Amino acid sequence: MSSRQPTYADQVMSGSALLSDIDDYVESWHESTEDLGALPAYLGLTDDEYSLWVEQPSALRFIFAGRRAGVTPKRAGDLSTVALAARAKDDAEASSVLQWLIKTGRIES
Repeated sequence: MSSRQPTYADQVMSGSALLSDIDDYVESWHESTEDLGALPAYLGLTDDEYSLWVEQPSALRFIFAGRRAGVTPKRAGDLSTVALAARAKDDAEASSVLQWLIKTGRIES
């Protein structure tokens, strides 16, 4: 019986990978000679999360902060918890990403 390898998302949520490690996981997927399935699944991201990351890489911190707060893309009541937990490098970045998420309909304000 083989057990499933932890995904990038599993590793981030457990604290054993950094957000910036995603490029290494993507590179491993591209270089693998095995069939690892679709990239979003390999990373442990939903299709919505993957789309957000591709369109706005800085949204990755919000994706994982949202997971910790129980908020998923396209379903956010009070996003203030997520925004605070995301710990953007500065308020301008956090505000910019939040506004982009609202503008593109990824979350509700």
